[in-house]
Amino acid sequence: MKKRRIIIITSKFLHAFVRHMIDDIQPDCDIEIVEYKCFREIKEIYQKYEAVADGFMLSGKTALSALEKAIPEHKKPAVSFHSDLICMYRLLLKHFVEQRTLRTDRVIFDFLLPIQQEATAAYFIHDMNLPRISAAIDDWLITTDIDKLSSVEKEISQKVVQLWEQNQFDLLICQYSSIIPVLEQHSIPYVYCYPEKEVLQSLLKTLLAQIEIYSFYENLPAAVAISAATSEISEQTQGQLKTALQTLKSELALDMILQETPSGYQLFTSVKNINYLTDELHTCFLSTRLKEDFGIPVSVGYGIGRNITEARNHAEAALKESVYSKGSFVIDENGNLIGPLSSSHCLAIQKNLSEHLYLVAEQCKLSTLTIQKLNTILQITGSNKMTSQDLSEHLGVTLRNANRILNQLEKGGAATMVYSHSSTSKGRPVKVYELHF
Repeated sequence: MKKRRIIIITSKFLHAFVRHMIDDIQPDCDIEIVEYKCFREIKEIYQKYEAVADGFMLSGKTALSALEKAIPEHKKPAVSFHSDLICMYRLLLKHFVEQRTLRTDRVIFDFLLPIQQEATAAYFIHDMNLPRISAAIDDWLITTDIDKLSSVEKEISQKVVQLWEQNQFDLLICQYSSIIPVLEQHSIPYVYCYPEKEVLQSLLKTLLAQIEIYSFYENLPAAVAISAATSEISEQTQGQLKTALQTLKSELALDMILQETPSGYQLFTSVKNINYLTDELHTCFLSTRLKEDFGIPVSVGYGIGRNITEARNHAEAALKESVYSKGSFVIDENGNLIGPLSSSHCLAIQKNLSEHLYLVAEQCKLSTLTIQKLNTILQITGSNKMTSQDLSEHLGVTLRNANRILNQLEKGGAATMVYSHSSTSKGRPVKVYELHF
């Protein structure tokens, strides 16, 4: 079996340390170490190696967060390695034993500087517990955008230099290895808290396990159901569609089985090929090419399943939604509906519906799928107020259908018209509804 290839993205300072640890661990995989100068470079490095790497390791939580925010839906598994808080306590103990004159209020941590004003060892030891520190760091990473993360190294460097020039500390406990050139330039005393060998060893095992899971997922059965977007399918249209699909199949060199159905065609393949055709479930390459290059407008449904029968059934169900909503849809292995693809309002609709939402659908005489879509829209927008224009854009339906849905919700007691406003000096006032989900 071919060895997995892992790319470790780290700073120049940590390169030699990581190389030594990997040589000592001797993992059963191929590893390449790539250096970055600042967090802004991580996205470019990932994109450069994505096609050839099975997984990525990054030095530090912030580096991993920078990748996740720069490429929110990156394909390959990625993990971060860093020293844990126990290692930091050990490091502190070692230095306070060796330097008896060192004061806890004169030692600071660089990783605390972005998240709070007090960053001394005294505060770290006496006023913070381990769960609070981890939670504070995680909350900061979640709420910080990519631009802020990309500049955090510069901001920490400037803050450390400022505190040093103001004689605010005697020693820095460093976690941001990329700021070390600045520390050495200003002769600022520091110690770096290295992760232990066991941490890297355990993390490698975790990453390899994630790679196996990802590989298994990529090879799940998948199907594509395609139908010409016309009321009646003539033999001529069916033949043209078959020729076009065979041409695309040959051109793309994809491992797919083509099978004719009464309403069109089905393609049987794997998740890996579905991801390729849809750019990770974002666009619909097939519908675009078939319309633009062959003049055949089509409806397309993608299905993923734990077996080929489930994948085919999901594809047919997604195709029905495609015909109804005028866009391409995916139903994944968990039965979740995703779509419409190629839309800024692509929704991921959970299969499971609460008893309350089933009741709303029944009272309003709307399909449970429509209620699921509405519920997802409310969660995404963070507001329960909506106009017919909003609904039309989110669902990809006509304004008339959007008005019908809102009227049904109002009749069923799931929506209330709260006020109206005029977008222009002429025309009817726009009604704003409040949805009670």
